[in-house]
Amino acid sequence: MKKWLLAGLMILILIASGCVGDKTGKGNAGTQQKSEPIKIGVLITYTGALGPIGEGMANGAMLAAQEINKKGINGSNVTLIIEDTGTNPAKAAEAAKKLIDVDKVQVIIGAVSSSETLAVAPYAEKSKVVMISPSSTNLKVTDAGEYIFRVVASDLLQGEAIAKLAVAKNYTKAATLVENNDYGIGMEDVFKKNFNGTVTSVRYETGKGDYRTELDSIKKANPDVVIYVGYPQDASVILQQAGQLGLKKKWIAAEGIADPVMFKNTDVAAQMEGMLLTTPGRSEQEEKEDAIYKNFVELYKKTYGKDPGIYSDTEYDATMLAALAIADAGNDGEKIKNALPQISRTYKGVSGDKTFDENGDVRGGYKILEVKNTTMVPIGSWSPASGIGFQ
Repeated sequence: MKKWLLAGLMILILIASGCVGDKTGKGNAGTQQKSEPIKIGVLITYTGALGPIGEGMANGAMLAAQEINKKGINGSNVTLIIEDTGTNPAKAAEAAKKLIDVDKVQVIIGAVSSSETLAVAPYAEKSKVVMISPSSTNLKVTDAGEYIFRVVASDLLQGEAIAKLAVAKNYTKAATLVENNDYGIGMEDVFKKNFNGTVTSVRYETGKGDYRTELDSIKKANPDVVIYVGYPQDASVILQQAGQLGLKKKWIAAEGIADPVMFKNTDVAAQMEGMLLTTPGRSEQEEKEDAIYKNFVELYKKTYGKDPGIYSDTEYDATMLAALAIADAGNDGEKIKNALPQISRTYKGVSGDKTFDENGDVRGGYKILEVKNTTMVPIGSWSPASGIGFQ
C-alpha cells in the first residue's frame, strides 16, 4: 500500500480499478474477475447548505476506495454507494434506510452534519450497522450509540479553542451568530462556558436568503468580535449582507466554512479578509513534517487537480478504517464495530491520530487560519495539552 500507511498496516487490503469512477461508486469493476464486491455506504452533501463542500468530501472517500482496490479485500473490490442527503436530517435518514435495507451495507461513512448523523444513528444502531462520521462534531454524537464512530473531535474541544482564541486576541464582548441546529447551538454553548466576557446570542434558520434582521441585532450589540458557526451556503449570504450593512467587525468562524469554496463570490471574499477560523488538524509545521499527510495531498492533487477541501482527509480516513476493519473481521456490522477500536490504535491517518475511545470519539487539536488575499493561511494552533500557540 502507499508509503504513508505504516508497513504491514494494509497487508489485508487487496485490487481492481475504476469501481469508484462515478458518484454512485458503481463504475467499472475492472478486467480481473473478482468475488462479490464489498459495499460501503456513503452519506454525502452534494446539495443543501453543505453542498459546496460535498464534492471534496466525496473525493476523499473515492480516493481511499481507489487505493484499497489496488489490492482489494480478501479477493473482493470495494464499491461505494453514495447517497446525497441534501444536508437534510430527514433525507439523510431515508437514504440510510435505503443503504441498510436495500443495499445491505454493513458500514456507512457519514453523515456529514451532526443533525443528520443524530437522525440516522437510531436506525443504524437498531440494524447493527456501523457509522463512521468524518465531520459530525456535536457533543450529542458521543452518546449516539455503540455503532456510531467519528474521526473528528467533538465541539467540546473546538468551542473551547474558539473561546481561547478570542481571549488571546483580548476580545471581551462577543456576539455569537450560529445556525439553529445541533452544530450551531452545541458550539455556542461550549463557547459561552469558556469565554470570560459578555456574549450576545443570535441564532438563525438555514436557507432564508435574508439575514439582515440578525445582522442588525449584532450591529446594535456592537461586539468586539462575531463568532460564526454555520455552513457555506448561508454564510455566503450572511457575509455579503454584512458587508452591505457596513458591519465592520472582527470575525472568528468554526470549520464549517474553512474551505476555499467561500472565495467564489468576490464580495464574500472581501468581507472575509482578516477573518480567523479554526479547523480540525495539527499545526502547519506538524503537517509539513508528516509524510503521510504530504503524500495524501500530492495524491489528491494529482487525481483531482486541486487541493483537498475541508474534511477530504477525514473522509479518506473514515473509509480506510472501515476497509481495514472489514479486512480484519469480515463484512458484518457487529464484527466491524468490535474491530474498529483495535484497528484505530495502529492506523496512521492522513488527518492525524484516529484512536477511538470507549465512545467512538477521537481527540485532536485545531489549526488557526487567517484569511489573507483570498487564502486561508495557517497562523497557529490549539490543543488541549498546549493551548493556543501562534507561529
